[in-house]
Amino acid sequence: MNPAAFAALVERCAPTTAMVQPLAAIVRQASSFEPLLITIQGRKAIPIQATDRDEAIQLVAEATASGQPVRAGLAQLDAEDMKEAGLIATTTFDACKHIAGLGRLFEARLQAVNVNASGRDQAIARVVASFAAKAPGTTSEPRTRPMPSRGADTSTGDISTINTPTPSAKERPNWDVYRSGLGTSAFVYGR
Repeated sequence: MNPAAFAALVERCAPTTAMVQPLAAIVRQASSFEPLLITIQGRKAIPIQATDRDEAIQLVAEATASGQPVRAGLAQLDAEDMKEAGLIATTTFDACKHIAGLGRLFEARLQAVNVNASGRDQAIARVVASFAAKAPGTTSEPRTRPMPSRGADTSTGDISTINTPTPSAKERPNWDVYRSGLGTSAFVYGR
């Protein structure tokens, strides 16, 4: 979908026509205007471009059933965002319903910011950025945490950071014995 077609879709489907610019910014950074884009979240996000709506619905259903977090549609909404927007897997891939739901979600976040007339542009920018924080390839919070250094500098309070993935509440133990998730395998054979 190109930006002009998207603008026409927003004018037809969004709650208000004043949402063309912010919704276009959200969709541009999330999916580059691809309505059938699905992203399987994990250590490394896996984008999948479905060929049609039925395939997209099936892929989302399979990934969700297997416990994988999924982002889908024009705005790459996750399960929580879809629920807030009033969408389900089948309506996420209906472009008009997706835009209407995204408009409702955008309005709800804009109202939560408690915008006044003078700061409306800044509030809109913050709401657009809130969608960018959840977009594929970005994280909403830094993945580093301060740890005290070991050695002589501990008395001075020297703080360093290490990169550690934040554990998920739903994360299962890794039983990948052959380390196939890393792209390398080790086979041990003994007599």
